[in-house]
Amino acid sequence: MHTMLSTTLPPALSVLVILGFAGLMFAMVLAGNLFARKMSGWKDILGRFPMTDIHDAGDIYSRKSGVFGNMSCSRGLTIRIAHEGVCIYPSFARRNPCLIPWSAIRRISVSDTSLLVVVDYERTFDFFLPAESLPIFQTRLSSELFHESVSPFEAAKKVIQGGTQPRWMSAIGGQAVRLAEKELEKEKQLRKGGHDDAV
Repeated sequence: MHTMLSTTLPPALSVLVILGFAGLMFAMVLAGNLFARKMSGWKDILGRFPMTDIHDAGDIYSRKSGVFGNMSCSRGLTIRIAHEGVCIYPSFARRNPCLIPWSAIRRISVSDTSLLVVVDYERTFDFFLPAESLPIFQTRLSSELFHESVSPFEAAKKVIQGGTQPRWMSAIGGQAVRLAEKELEKEKQLRKGGHDDAV
């Protein structure tokens, strides 16, 4: 694009076009962030869970997902574990993180690969962390808050078996669930193998 512009437009005009395009992209990102803050209710979250001085207690996890109010944030969270709680830095408000104190965590659903952390809040507020972060949560929270996550595959199988859909649809759905289950198992084995190699 730059080569084409430089051959068809005067150099000064080419620079202005490129700067204008960069400005437009910046404005779009800014507008997207403002929209995400509004949809997520981030201002209210900051009012309830303001960031305070923290002391490191664990790792930092990047590209994590969560749900805030009416908005899902896919792979847009950086999550930091502190002595005081869990710090969340969303991609749309990196300069305005919040601190979830340990006392505000309502439930943790544990699966083989991840934790779903549910925050005690008026609206939906939950986020995912890798299973390797489980030990630090276990040292900070009551065992009553931990629950085994229900496999989505088992839930899908029950729907298929107890549904009123035609037989051919049940057969296709059942096969899709089995294939997805096998793929997840392969991924777990690959991760396990990579971990063993690293050790």
